[in-house]
Amino acid sequence: MSSLHISQGTFRLSDTRTLSLPDLTLRAGESWAFVGTNGSGKSALARALAGELTQLKGERRCTFSRLTRLSFEQLQKLVSDEWQRNNTDLLSPGEEDTGRTTGEIIQDTVKDDARCRHLAEQFGITALLGRRFKYLSTGEARKTLLCQALMSEPDLLILDEPFDGLDVQSRAQLATLLERLNQQGYTLVLVLNRFDEIPDFVQNAGVLADCNLTETGEKSALLKQALIAQLAHSEKLDGIALPEPDTLSARHDLDPTSRAFYCATVWCRTTIALSLII
Repeated sequence: MSSLHISQGTFRLSDTRTLSLPDLTLRAGESWAFVGTNGSGKSALARALAGELTQLKGERRCTFSRLTRLSFEQLQKLVSDEWQRNNTDLLSPGEEDTGRTTGEIIQDTVKDDARCRHLAEQFGITALLGRRFKYLSTGEARKTLLCQALMSEPDLLILDEPFDGLDVQSRAQLATLLERLNQQGYTLVLVLNRFDEIPDFVQNAGVLADCNLTETGEKSALLKQALIAQLAHSEKLDGIALPEPDTLSARHDLDPTSRAFYCATVWCRTTIALSLII
């Protein structure tokens, strides 16, 4: 069984910053979500898992053979590059718009018409294969990039903030598609900004704070202690009194896991608000 194990890992971010991953093991077929606020090291974690960061200390053993990392920044760059190929504002009458089609983007590195159509059908974008990629919505472009990644049949798929920029309906659709991929045997890692973005199917979770992986474990168990773990490792909250949560009585009937989700969500929103103030 393929796996990725990191023990006492320290990875270089810059001359003055490092990412610390004390102990982490990902196994084939698992689903993971790592949550942290802006600046916590989420994207660095995704790059470290993909083997893209310089390792300064510790051990990293990986038996996955085909690792793929996708990020919102990659999508933005791809869309920008497509628009720069031919700016339609500068086209003369009768001149053809020459951007690449969705099908061409999906088969950018792996040429296989049958697999391309199979993936497009699975993701509900078959009708878009002949459309210019640069005209797709954010959700459609996200699905296209995911199809492109799946063309090589990766055994570890790392998605950095996959729901960023999507509306509620598009997020739900993408979460359903990711669940199907996991059911098909794909090993998934989601790097997220909020606890309430974690899809229901995800089994395991981790918490990032100040470029340190502070907690990992089974999702429901971890969420019960996530609030304490994050507050203890957040330098931004040092010396700042947080407001008391309101409507406590309204949450008395919630089960422990639901209360943990609520508290974690409140923490995320409070931290983001404080970061804007500070």
